[in-house]
Amino acid sequence: MNTARAMSTPSEALPPSEPPQVPPPPTRPGLGARLWKWTKRLLIVAGVGLVLAVAAGVIAYSYFSQGLPSVEALRNYQPPQVTKVRCGDGSICAEFYNERRTLVRIEDLPPHVRNSFLAAEDADFYKHEGLDFFGITRAALKNLVPGSRKSGASTITQQVVKNLLLTPERSLTRKMREWILTPRVEQALTKDQILNLYVNQIYYGQRRYGLEEAALFYFGKHAKDLSLGEATVLAGTPQSPHRINPVTNIVRAKSRQKYVLDQMARNGFASREEVDAEMDKPIVLAPRPPPRVGAYYAEEMRRTLIERYGEKAVLEGGLRVEIAMEPKHQAVAEEAVRNGLEALDRRQGYRGPLGLLETPRFGRLKQLIAQRIDEAGRRQKDAEYVADLSPLANAEPEPESPGDEGSEEQRPELAPEEEAPPSAEEMLVRSVPLLPLKEGLRLAGYVTEVDEKRGVARVDLVSRTAEVSLSTVKWARMKGKAAPSKISDVFKPGELVLVRITRPTPAPAAVEASLDQIPVAQGGLVVLRPTDRHVLALVGGYDFDRSSFNRATQARRQPGSSFKPFLYAAAIGSGRYTPLSTVNDAPEAIRDPYTGKQWKPKNYDNKFEGPMTLREALTKSKNTVSVRLIESLTPATVIDYARRAGISSALPENLTLALGTGEVTMLEAVNAYATLQANGRYADPLLLLRVQDAQGLVLEEHQPAFEEKLPPPVAYLTTMLMRSVVEEGTAKAVRELNRPAAGKTGTTNESKDTWFSGYTMDYVASAWVGFDDNTPLGSTETGGRAALPIWLDFMRVAHQGLPVREFEVPPGIISVRIDPSTGLLAGNSVPGRLESFLDGTQPTAEAPPPGQVDTSEFFLEDGKRRGL
Repeated sequence: MNTARAMSTPSEALPPSEPPQVPPPPTRPGLGARLWKWTKRLLIVAGVGLVLAVAAGVIAYSYFSQGLPSVEALRNYQPPQVTKVRCGDGSICAEFYNERRTLVRIEDLPPHVRNSFLAAEDADFYKHEGLDFFGITRAALKNLVPGSRKSGASTITQQVVKNLLLTPERSLTRKMREWILTPRVEQALTKDQILNLYVNQIYYGQRRYGLEEAALFYFGKHAKDLSLGEATVLAGTPQSPHRINPVTNIVRAKSRQKYVLDQMARNGFASREEVDAEMDKPIVLAPRPPPRVGAYYAEEMRRTLIERYGEKAVLEGGLRVEIAMEPKHQAVAEEAVRNGLEALDRRQGYRGPLGLLETPRFGRLKQLIAQRIDEAGRRQKDAEYVADLSPLANAEPEPESPGDEGSEEQRPELAPEEEAPPSAEEMLVRSVPLLPLKEGLRLAGYVTEVDEKRGVARVDLVSRTAEVSLSTVKWARMKGKAAPSKISDVFKPGELVLVRITRPTPAPAAVEASLDQIPVAQGGLVVLRPTDRHVLALVGGYDFDRSSFNRATQARRQPGSSFKPFLYAAAIGSGRYTPLSTVNDAPEAIRDPYTGKQWKPKNYDNKFEGPMTLREALTKSKNTVSVRLIESLTPATVIDYARRAGISSALPENLTLALGTGEVTMLEAVNAYATLQANGRYADPLLLLRVQDAQGLVLEEHQPAFEEKLPPPVAYLTTMLMRSVVEEGTAKAVRELNRPAAGKTGTTNESKDTWFSGYTMDYVASAWVGFDDNTPLGSTETGGRAALPIWLDFMRVAHQGLPVREFEVPPGIISVRIDPSTGLLAGNSVPGRLESFLDGTQPTAEAPPPGQVDTSEFFLEDGKRRGL
């Protein structure tokens, strides 16, 4: 058994053996060995990571490089430039652009101007190779800190890449593409070339691109003439141009300028003494430039140029254009149109306030507007700002007018990322123009109080209060009501009303103002110089910003009786009529053979005076006589005369043409009258004189090409007939000029169109007034009442200092002394007056002495024999 064996004797047991050997523990590697082991592992991981990173970088580089623009284009890159338009006096009177920019060369800028941009944006610009890796890392770490202000690290080269080769979108894709392109640009261009692109390309607020335009706008000087303080203001603006430009917010602009100045000193661009001297100086903006005139004229030129050269060439190509407009005449013409339309508008009464606004809401908006006024930069000579509250009358903010620096612009793509989007009220407030207080200023205010006892209404202009007295609003008759007898008949608290400053008294006194109103009727005036056909002034409406439709060139309206001179010229040119030929002014029913319609012509005053001479008929604008003349001549003959004079629009070939039922433009009308003034010599009206490209190559040039289209004696006699219109007829107000003048009024059915066209030896002008929708002006409005005052207002000023000149008498005219009562030669016993005739058509018989009239010789009989 195993048990027995287990109990055997000791002598039977196995011999004793040595105890088992326990292996010693392995020796631990030393510290160095362990470090080497982990180092190898890390190296392997790093190597793999590096390979992967390089592979990822290559893949990313390859991916983001696809479709990248070539940097070679920057070598010859020409940023969009302004097309500048010079007027007859040599001044710049218009500019056409997508981006308002004029190029400067970086080499022409003084060191402190160049260095201001380096201090503001990239002090190490001339040291790095396009990318500032330390700055990128610093900005990335800073942006990771919650609540920190977002920071960027774009070098000037990166900004050039973003603005010229890429888009301003904020995305990783755009940033990667930017990092790829930046070194390429550094290799392709010199540092000066890159800086040149930067200062000429970037945006400076207030619709100004490039340093030159910014310097001219803010400081009224060229970029090369900027002081250290001015240069640092402009260098700091591109960071957030809509927020910190010195017009919108001079407080922010000054703070930013101080930062740039400090950077100038820190980086050795300027001495600390120079910088300290500028730190506490106020930013002084240039005086407000005078408002440009000729918006309608300029727009006509813009359309013309685009038709010929294309939009890109005109808005980006930097063309140099010369036009015929004379700013001094244009300004007078625009004022004449405004005055004439405002006088008409007041005759038609008051249409009420612009809108209503609850007092609590106005209070909130006023506070925001007041803050804007406090922050806005002041230009030299601007005493104080007031707010034009017109946009508050609309539910949505009105678009800003071009060049209106009083309204703060908002460009979302330039807004800093951390800025909260503006509220609806903030947007509305930003659209409110801030205007310098001065006499004649027109703006909208808020009626806060109506004081019956004093007879005044108090109107809040935010920074000042205006008072409007009852005596200035007597014209403000509401439709269907009598003239106002108390101030509350016109104003009520809570209304937004348009006022005009009449006396800007010093604060704290209220400024004096009168109630104002924007006319609904439209009008225009075209003025040309007959000697060279230069169109000196062209006004196509009351206010271009409210309506850009050009009534002087784009609207065709019935000229009414102002067309009759061409009918009378055709009559005289036929050889069958003289100024003393007689025609019967009597009612008659006519069947127009050209239309087949029955028609009974009437005179404007519904009176008929029997037989009268052509001179008297035109002087009194007799419609019946005109119809009898065109019956005798045929419409085709009259149309031919009108065409030769310069009317190119379609004209009706029927008897109504005699009354001016065709439709013409004002430019056509004034040039046709100029042909009469020039004794039948026609030439195209000239607005555009010369066009050059940006390199100075002349693309087109124009001179007047005169051609005799009408017989000079016929044109002269037509002028003499129209002299009677201004001396004795419907345009007698022209006698105020105290110089020879000729012209003709025109009033169409229901006074839908009113005209006056006329001339002296110095100027030819045509004025028109009417509603765009052909609404009648009213039975009391005529060419003599609505249009003639506009013409006369211009001529009164334009002729100041000019000598009095008689119209030139061409060959083929003979003047004899005639007896007005018989039309025969005035004998020694008969008082007479001089009358001009075509040579050979003058009377040969002598008038008998008083009491011995021979009816067989009476000139009326000659007219009757002709069946007139």
